[in-house]
Amino acid sequence: MNDINTEILGWDLIGWDSDEQAAHVTGLNRVEILRIRDLFPGRDDDCLEPAVYEVPPALYSAMQSAIPHLEFREGLEYQIGGFLL
Repeated sequence: MNDINTEILGWDLIGWDSDEQAAHVTGLNRVEILRIRDLFPGRDDDCLEPAVYEVPPALYSAMQSAIPHLEFREGLEYQIGGFLL
C-alpha cells in the first residue's frame, strides 16, 4: 500500500454531465472502496486514492452488487477517486 493514511481519506463516485458539471456525487467510505477496488485492475494503489479512475458502464452492475446503495444515472459519465479529508 502507498504511504497514505487511509483514515484521512474520503472517496467520491462522480457522474459528469455533457457540460462537464458534477451532476451526481456519491460519497464512499473505506470499507466500500475495499469491496470494489479489485474491479479496477489498472490501479497502482490499494485504495484508489492518488488518482481518478474512469467507471465504464460495464462495471455498474458489479459495483452495485458490492455496494447496493450506488445509483448510476443515464447520460452521465462516472469517475471514482480519493481525496484527503
